[in-house]
Amino acid sequence: MTDLSTKPAPLEPARRWGADFDPDRLATLELRMWKAYYRRQPARLFGWLVLGLREQAQASWRRALFASLWLTKAAAGFSRATGDYDRYAPDIARGYRMLGLPEQVNPDEVARRELRWWVVRREIGLAAGQAAGEAITRTYAAIYELPEEAVAEAGRLRGEAAEVRDRGATADSDGPAGAGRGYWPEVGRLLRESYRNLKAAVSGRAGHFTSEAPGGNVATGSSALPGVARRSTTPSGTAAPRAPASRGRRSRKA
Repeated sequence: MTDLSTKPAPLEPARRWGADFDPDRLATLELRMWKAYYRRQPARLFGWLVLGLREQAQASWRRALFASLWLTKAAAGFSRATGDYDRYAPDIARGYRMLGLPEQVNPDEVARRELRWWVVRREIGLAAGQAAGEAITRTYAAIYELPEEAVAEAGRLRGEAAEVRDRGATADSDGPAGAGRGYWPEVGRLLRESYRNLKAAVSGRAGHFTSEAPGGNVATGSSALPGVARRSTTPSGTAAPRAPASRGRRSRKA
């Protein structure tokens, strides 16, 4: 006889696509991508991008490799272009499709928003931090199916990281390919906070994340506006290849 007094176990909530990345590892990989990009180290850049996609999208090696190829193709073409930027959106969309976005997410719309963040960096230049952050916010709202206010703080932090890099490299006597000791540590800190915000947002913990003081000390903090993710730019303001969205736990399926 069935014991009707026993309550059934509650169902596990559905995991949001892209919620299982490690924010600090992803920030480290992105920082390495940016450094390789500005130092014109294409092989190293591609390797870090593949690893970044595997971490952020929890993708198989095959998916990460093919997505990296499409994204790198788009970024390389964009870096040489002087107009007609929309022609690079299809390759960006192909990269996102390879990473297995949810069926209800439109890769073409995600690609258009992603491309907008590249264009903003190029057109505005050194002062692009705020506009870039807003463009990143719209991109991640589309990817993660979250309201923009939920991912606005992470978008702002990532845009700020890009502006700190640009201004620091411009003022550095060694140029963009130098060691960058005066700005890379701050860029890394901002990227870590950005991805911690994004992690909180996609995990349903908006407003609760670990913040890091400029000196590198970690403290518990909260924000009403958590999280977004990334893309970098070239010395002239163009975008470097980036690691798109996150998936659930890493799948080894192609």
